[in-house]
Amino acid sequence: MALLSAPAFAQQAAPQAADGISAKHGFEEIVVTAQRRAQSLQDVPISISAFTAEALARSNVTEAKDYLQFSSNVTFTEDGATGPRSIGIAIRGVGNVTSTDLVTTGNGIGFYIDELSVGSVANGTINPQLQDMERIEVLRGPQGTYFGRNALGGAVNITTKKPDENLYGEMSARYGRFNTWDIQGVANLPVTDNFFLRAAVAHEESDGMIKNVNPLGTPDSGYKNNNARLSARLIPSDRLTLDLSVTYTKEKAGLDNTVPSGVIDGDTKTTLGMPNMKAYSEGIGFYPQNQRYVNHNAPEFNNNEFVIVNGRINYTADSFAVSSITGYIYSHNERMFDQDNISADIFNRAVDGTTNSFSQELRVQSVGSGPFEWTFGGIAAEDKLRQYSNVYVGSQTTYTDPATGITTRFLPPFMFDGFPLNLRNRTNEIQSYGLFAEGTYHFNEAWSLTLGARYTHDKVTSGQHGVLASNKPIPDASGKASFNDFSPRAVLKYNVNPDLTTYLSASRGYKAGGVDINRSVVNAFDPEKLWNYEAGFKSTLADGRVRLNASAFYLQWKDIQVITAFIADPNDISSSTQMTLNASEATAKGFELGLETLVTDGLQVGVDVGYLDAKFGSFPDAIVFGGGRFDLSGKRMPKSPTWNLSGNIQYTAPITDGIDGFVRAEGIYRSAIAGNLEAVAAPLGGLPSFPYQSPSYTLVNLRAGIDTERFSVQGYVENLFKKDYFNGTFDHFGLSGIRLQPHPRVWGLRLTYRTQ
Repeated sequence: MALLSAPAFAQQAAPQAADGISAKHGFEEIVVTAQRRAQSLQDVPISISAFTAEALARSNVTEAKDYLQFSSNVTFTEDGATGPRSIGIAIRGVGNVTSTDLVTTGNGIGFYIDELSVGSVANGTINPQLQDMERIEVLRGPQGTYFGRNALGGAVNITTKKPDENLYGEMSARYGRFNTWDIQGVANLPVTDNFFLRAAVAHEESDGMIKNVNPLGTPDSGYKNNNARLSARLIPSDRLTLDLSVTYTKEKAGLDNTVPSGVIDGDTKTTLGMPNMKAYSEGIGFYPQNQRYVNHNAPEFNNNEFVIVNGRINYTADSFAVSSITGYIYSHNERMFDQDNISADIFNRAVDGTTNSFSQELRVQSVGSGPFEWTFGGIAAEDKLRQYSNVYVGSQTTYTDPATGITTRFLPPFMFDGFPLNLRNRTNEIQSYGLFAEGTYHFNEAWSLTLGARYTHDKVTSGQHGVLASNKPIPDASGKASFNDFSPRAVLKYNVNPDLTTYLSASRGYKAGGVDINRSVVNAFDPEKLWNYEAGFKSTLADGRVRLNASAFYLQWKDIQVITAFIADPNDISSSTQMTLNASEATAKGFELGLETLVTDGLQVGVDVGYLDAKFGSFPDAIVFGGGRFDLSGKRMPKSPTWNLSGNIQYTAPITDGIDGFVRAEGIYRSAIAGNLEAVAAPLGGLPSFPYQSPSYTLVNLRAGIDTERFSVQGYVENLFKKDYFNGTFDHFGLSGIRLQPHPRVWGLRLTYRTQ
């Protein structure tokens, strides 16, 4: 079931598990909240990868991609749309299907921090530095009943550490390659017997791995990130707990972490009317020979600011509990980059987006040990987005290739410096209301049946204003659409014995539709709907020293929202068009398998395997690069590798009295993928596999460290053997070719001090 990603991740040789229960000579129990109540991981009939706090620290997990790479049948692509941490996530092949970096639909994967959804149309997924975390859970398959809000393919459920009665402090510092360093601090303060505060702060800087050889442009891909979270907990009585947290994140980055591939994409050739155009290397070369340098003349930056306010009230009576989750999110992204990707000042692009989100959830559920467990509740949420995406002409309309001396005219002479080639200003508002309920009846100690459902009503309003194309105004326009959905879930679970649980499940997922506006043409697109059928087992063997878990699934995905961008009129360079269409369907089948063993008290081995076969059904008229139409029926879905595997081996032993040491090796394999829709269609358009297809790769990481009661020292080397690989490609338009992000070997050392 790939229940534990790189299985040992979820179970380190820590003195205590999340629930404080330990097995004398076996793995410790992990408690998760995947069904909005505390349950043993081995009892939950869902395919889950779980990461404890110590597991996150052991493997230097600081952002989403660090743990997603150890989750079977979970794929991420680094798109760079909102900074170095920006990623697109797919679970079992289900995610956003796009050929552009301007996403206009909701996420297909739910992303939650302390039960609050932090994904939106504007910012994709907020991905702050992971600090002072209690646990991370990656859930596969539709999670509509409890997570809702577009958790079509699955959900990521993050739980932070809460204030408690202990006086505690922690300081940590790290230094690594590319002059990357950070300093972090955690403080827990009991103010009174029932009021506690906790603060976590972090500052991170790096010179970046990409350097700009052009003195006129931004010098490197360096960044500065600041993150702070203040949490308060008040416990007025044994029955009532009040939690409030405020998180502030500010990220400032320079260049994207990308280098040119040397392969010009179809839209660039079509836009410029040069079907035989070759990429300009400008003396720096292309990937893989060049993995460090660009030649950009324009100033570039990618800045993010997030504020997350999360208030929770939990009241427990004798037979039921009531929970209220109130959330507010502010996010702002501003980005400026060199659209032509060479030293000439031809095209520059600016993107600025702001989102304000509010949500209120109320949930009531049973407590106690009766045969019937139940949960019901409702949620109201609103997202408001305002985004500007503007392309300007630079000071040059021609460019002379220094290698050949040939001068090429790219723009008409009437276009002057600062000429507004394409200005796209849009607004988007989503109002969402949901009701959910689920009940589990335990017929006896062996058999139980769960039935649940969620009803959702979404209202979407989109608009465009102040739009210019070649300095000519486009009329303002707006559109509205409403969608209703009923998504059920059923699970039959059979406990063969206390150490073996089996289950069958069927669940339906839903992602809201929306409204596109392109050059005053209003187009509504339909919701996505998905059925997932699953069978699995979870087992504990050899007196708790072996865990073997597996799941097999088959899913049917209909009305897939396909986001594509192209030039509508080959004779009009300003006619850049983006639209969302509905492909008819796709199917996926596969399995996850997780094995972890405690060979001795100090030696732990884990293996995690995922297999996925995900293909479009009937999709005969896909619009991709250059406005071309392709029949993608039967083609493999983007972000769906056939195989992904991970494994680890860790040995822990006492060095002297009070000092323990550990050595850990990790291996990761992922087969080739198409990162987006354009990559799926590339072979049909006569385009090369590179760089459209992200090739398979195998990585090895090595970690070692020592621990005392108060001090820890850990060193690491990631990508030990310097494997050349990339996960997807970035914005395609450019004169040096499609861009991609290299992954050189990195190393680092972290020191940690704890007060207790």
